[in-house]
Amino acid sequence: MKRARLNTWFERDRAHVEILDEETGETLIEWWDEAVGEAIEDGFLDPSDYLGSGLRYAESIGVIEKREYSQE
Repeated sequence: MKRARLNTWFERDRAHVEILDEETGETLIEWWDEAVGEAIEDGFLDPSDYLGSGLRYAESIGVIEKREYSQE
């Protein structure tokens, strides 16, 4: 199972949430600025668990295969 890594960045009116393949550094899925807030409001991203909720969302839209990535 591949490992995923979370990268977040918040500053004033800027926001970035990104989930990467830990080995290759390839971006699996990411949200910028207003999209971060919208994904939280829509229930796709959980601020207390960006990595887990982001991986579940990526699976649900077919970006990654189910259980292809681990948080640990």
